[in-house]
Amino acid sequence: MRLDEVVGQVRHCIRAMHGYVPGKQPGEGAYIKLNTNENPYPPSPRVLTALREAVGADLRLYSDPVALHLREAAAALYGCAVDEVIAGNGSDDILTMIFRTFLNAGDVIVTPSPSYTLYNALSALQDAPCQEIPMGPDYTLPADLDAHGAKVVFIVNPNAPTGVLHAREAIRAFLERTQSIVVLDEAYADFAGESAIDMLHDFPHLIVVRTFSKSYALAGMRLGLGFARREVIAEMMKVKDSYNLDRLAIVAGCAALHDQEWLRETRDTIIRTRTWLQQALTEMGLHVPPSRSNFVFPTIPDGRAAAVFEGLEQRRILVRYFRGSRVADSLRVTVGTDAEVEAFVQALHDLLA
Repeated sequence: MRLDEVVGQVRHCIRAMHGYVPGKQPGEGAYIKLNTNENPYPPSPRVLTALREAVGADLRLYSDPVALHLREAAAALYGCAVDEVIAGNGSDDILTMIFRTFLNAGDVIVTPSPSYTLYNALSALQDAPCQEIPMGPDYTLPADLDAHGAKVVFIVNPNAPTGVLHAREAIRAFLERTQSIVVLDEAYADFAGESAIDMLHDFPHLIVVRTFSKSYALAGMRLGLGFARREVIAEMMKVKDSYNLDRLAIVAGCAALHDQEWLRETRDTIIRTRTWLQQALTEMGLHVPPSRSNFVFPTIPDGRAAAVFEGLEQRRILVRYFRGSRVADSLRVTVGTDAEVEAFVQALHDLLA
């Protein structure tokens, strides 16, 4: 069989799709890295201690396939039952389980726009059309979000890439009226101080997704959690990879959840820097939506966002630029350390002068 014949056997939906494009991971050289919403501070010391202690002969053994200890720690922290929690290789793994569990070819998913671009790639894998519904003014939830025959609706809260938080009242009102399964992607919820996990028993069609990558500074460990009614979790367990978390990831996740003091201290530091950054950008005359995440999303005037993005990279400062029509005038900037943020603001000021 010729190579073109092999490639011709690839599923049509795969050949037609565009894969998800992660933020740039720099190679050699020093960069100020504000493009992937990583935590600028190290993980809890408890995590590092636990990992050192876990490195040993037991690594020859498979990990717990259901990550029971991690789910027990999460259930205790968030006030739910162990069988209402599922663990994943990052929150993206949890999202993949949701797509595998619920979506047949032809089923429709809906998400407000702008949103997390991975949803488009995952929907293409299932050959399930993704409809992006433009948000209202100031990035509010679309009023007609439930009017498109969606089997599943995905809402990032706080939103990515804008950082805007959808109020609990708006989320609850949507849950009360929709017949769709609703997935709340709460990747940045720790920076907002709000969550919908406590709504699970009111709304059986709700699934909440969390990650350790942002507030817990464990992006490199790939850890995520999903919360839903036990009957839903049981179905998702059927489609997850057999050993989707390794032994070290489970140890790291448990230690992170058990050190809430470290989480609060680090989160509060990031929020203080975020407040300063938003004020500095506003004083430069830029429009900045009110962020409740660990990034900001300033609008760059005069159609210069792409040029400024490139100018920052030339100065070895990485931010994120999305070329979609609704966001092509903005840059997403992770809240780094005070020194990193000050360097970004000075470079941006010079580029806009």
